[in-house]
Amino acid sequence: MIFIRKLNERIIDEITDSFNDLDYANLASWLEAYKKIKTRPYHLLGHFLNISWLDQTSAKMLLGTNNSNRYGNAHGGALYTLADVVIAEDIMHRLGDNLDVFTLELKMNYIRKAKGNYVVGKSEILHLGSRTAVAECSIYNENNNLVAKAFGTFFIDSK
Repeated sequence: MIFIRKLNERIIDEITDSFNDLDYANLASWLEAYKKIKTRPYHLLGHFLNISWLDQTSAKMLLGTNNSNRYGNAHGGALYTLADVVIAEDIMHRLGDNLDVFTLELKMNYIRKAKGNYVVGKSEILHLGSRTAVAECSIYNENNNLVAKAFGTFFIDSK
């Protein structure tokens, strides 16, 4: 029993050390995001960034400490991930379950800082071929001002 207690203390110490710069609210967010994967199967990062679907072509990302930069604005990488996820989901929805979608290239133009409670990403498919798709994603703040625009090429492959 002492061995198990010591082992548990060691594991807890290792986990704590690996999250040394994160507060426990972020740790809780990661664990909640991990649990959501079973019911809404896209990658863990999308769940952790608080991305939720509005419809097949758009999603909302709530802004908070898990996706903000040091200035309190949405982090550029979080906006990039939102665009990537929204476009890929739009393509996958149009193609069905028997095909996979992979990002080949994604370019992002940041237009203004994203502050507030949330941003919304909206996908538009420009080309949907048998092997590739080209799309764009516009990201708007809660005042419907354009924050960023992404343009991407995606590879379509059979499972």
